[in-house]
Amino acid sequence: MTLGTKLNKLRIGRNLTQVQIAERLQVSQNAYNKWESDKAKPAMENLMKIADFYETDVYELLDEKAIVQNNTDKAIGNIQGTVTINHSISEELINSIIKNQQDITKLIEAQSRLIESLLKKE
Repeated sequence: MTLGTKLNKLRIGRNLTQVQIAERLQVSQNAYNKWESDKAKPAMENLMKIADFYETDVYELLDEKAIVQNNTDKAIGNIQGTVTINHSISEELINSIIKNQQDITKLIEAQSRLIESLLKKE
């Protein structure tokens, strides 16, 4: 099951519209629609918000089908066919990525506070 399909089932299971869920996640309805229709993938920060909102685990949202990309009917040079990218992502790697994203978020928040305080001094 793709990430978009899971998001759709979770949202409908809670009787929410895309507008309502987008507001609660503080994203645009258009962005949420793209995630739900598998036209785009959410950034790690948004993926963590989604998992938190639905009281689930990021790992439950992501599965092999969500990280496998099939590319059919496209020619690359003279080669035509199916290209499959299948990277097994370990739980340790995902935890590391999540921690890094959280650390980056904290740094950006600290940087914003510093900039705001510097602007107030001028």
